[in-house]
Amino acid sequence: MADLKDIKLAKRLAQLVVQSGEAGVAELRPALQKILKGRSSSDTRSFLKAFRKAATREIQKDTLIIESAKPVEPDVLSKLISTFSEGRSRPLHIVQKSTPELIAGIRVQLGDTVFDASLANKLNSLAARIH
Repeated sequence: MADLKDIKLAKRLAQLVVQSGEAGVAELRPALQKILKGRSSSDTRSFLKAFRKAATREIQKDTLIIESAKPVEPDVLSKLISTFSEGRSRPLHIVQKSTPELIAGIRVQLGDTVFDASLANKLNSLAARIH
C-alpha cells in the first residue's frame, strides 16, 4: 500500500494531468519515470495503483452521466449540460445511458453527487416507507 506522501503526490499528479489535458498526458511519462526511479517493484506498483485511483476520481469530477429510460429531449439535455457546466473551469464530458430500469424520469451524476428523479427511485422510497 502506498504511503500518505505517495498518495498525495499521486493525487496532485493526477490533478495536473487532467487539468493540462493532452499536454499533461504528454508530460506524464517523463514525470512518472522521475518519480519511480530507484523504487522497488512493489513500491512502483503501489504508487501506480494510487495514481490510477486518483486519476479516475479526477476524471469523474468532469463526467456528467445522464441516465434515462428513454432518450432525453434535446432541449432538456441542453439545459442539463448548461446547468451543470455553469461556473466550471473545465468542460464536462457527457455520457448518456439508456437505463430501462428507471421506468421514467432521469438520474444525473456528476462526480460523487447523484440526482435521482426517476420513477423507480420514487417507488423504492415509497416501498421502504410502507415496510
